[in-house]
This record gives sequence, C-alpha cells and structure tokens, in this order.
Amino acid sequence: MRSLAENDHKAAFERIEDADFLHDKGSYPFAMYASGLAVECLLRAFRVLVEPTIDARHDLLQLWKKTALADVHREPGYDRIYELLIEISARWQNSYRFASNDEVRALLKKSRQDRGIKGNFVKYNSKKFYESAKEFVQLGGEKWKQLNKK
Repeated sequence: MRSLAENDHKAAFERIEDADFLHDKGSYPFAMYASGLAVECLLRAFRVLVEPTIDARHDLLQLWKKTALADVHREPGYDRIYELLIEISARWQNSYRFASNDEVRALLKKSRQDRGIKGNFVKYNSKKFYESAKEFVQLGGEKWKQLNKK
C-alpha cells in the first residue's frame, strides 16, 4: 500500500499546481475542483498509511478523521492544518467537476460565499480556496516527511 500512498501524495502536489494554472487562466470552477482534489489526494495518502480501504464519498472531514493527520493534535501546526481543512470543506464540492460556471456561481451564492465580496466572487473564492489548499498541502507534506522518517 506504500506505493498507493506515495502516488496519492505526489498527485496532491501535482493537482495544486494544476489549480494554480487553472485559476491563472480564469477557469475558476475547475481550479476550485483541482484545489479540493489536491487536499483529497493528500488525505487519501495519509489514509492509506493507516488502512488500505478508501471510502469514495469525497467527504474531506470524514476522510480527515480516518487519517494519521487527525492523530497529531498535540503537535505544532495541527491547529492551522485543521483550520485550513474547515475553510476548504466550506467551499469544496466534488460536483464542481460536472458543474457549469453558472451552477458553481449558484452553489457559492447558496452557501453564502458571495457575502461581502465586491466584484467577481467566483474568482475570489477560487483564489481563496487555492491559497488554503496550497498551504494545507504544504503543511501536510511536512507532516508526511516527519511520518516517513520514523
């Protein structure tokens, strides 16, 4: 299972690069999807280290609870990683991969992610989501190195 975990770990960093590229090109909904996918890949990598069975429901908070990351709450940086996960989960929809730009706009409005934002709130949410996901992947990558040194 180590190779599956390593593949998911590597994919997390590739997907966050994809998210940056997509956001820069103005493909905001798909950039949001790629950002969430990066987080999901990293969580899957940690999950496979504990248990080889993966639940495919794409619920980031549920996946988190089943990973080695959820057990490091006494370690430095845990609060920030968890805070980022909560922020990411508020914007994450696996259905973004099937959604039109108008549907993503409607989903963001429905979840009140447009409040207080002047201008293009889809672009704002895409950037915010990407930045949170990137930091999550970076911090998770550091935890990955620590766990793999042991």
